[in-house]
Amino acid sequence: MNRTEKACIKCGKFFHGGSDKFYCDDCAKALKSNVMRTRTCKMCGVEFLGGPRASYCPECRKIRQKEASARARKRGGAARPIGSMDKCEWCGSEYIVNSGRQKYCSDECQREAVLEWQRKHKEGYNKISGQDIKKAQRRKEKKKICVYCGRVFSSSTPTNLCSEYCRKKNRQIKEYQAEIKRGKNVNIGRLLNEQKEYQSKVETNEIEKTI
Repeated sequence: MNRTEKACIKCGKFFHGGSDKFYCDDCAKALKSNVMRTRTCKMCGVEFLGGPRASYCPECRKIRQKEASARARKRGGAARPIGSMDKCEWCGSEYIVNSGRQKYCSDECQREAVLEWQRKHKEGYNKISGQDIKKAQRRKEKKKICVYCGRVFSSSTPTNLCSEYCRKKNRQIKEYQAEIKRGKNVNIGRLLNEQKEYQSKVETNEIEKTI
């Protein structure tokens, strides 16, 4: 990757870095160590400083807390008594309520639910911040080697196969390998020989391009 001199967009200090680097080392380190960011309140649209899970500004957060307290008083106490039965929000299985804030039947379901929330939150952040575009550009600039034919290629999507032909042939080999593991007798040698012949053609074409 080409490294050029550029100015840090935070402090203005000059540094050397690639096309995907926008901060000097000191500012990049500071940003990574601090999870507080400028967020937009989902309720009023005001920008505020908050952590990764902060969705509302301090004022709107107070309003929501008051509304939640009012709903709890209206219910007349705990909606789910300890020891009662409820359904897991992740898998739907019934479980015995051990605490008022319990939502899942097991630690495993809670872990899966948290991972799913993090994935969706990250996807949303990447779209808003433009990180998904930057990642696609970095993938496009990065050189890869096709696992089927050995050709060097670039792609804006996360793939290790350079063409639809290579994807099809590689999938056939994977399917035959799965059949062999299940104890079936299949002629995978034919596919492997086709792969070697194709790799030889690709290598010859690449050499001719350099002559």
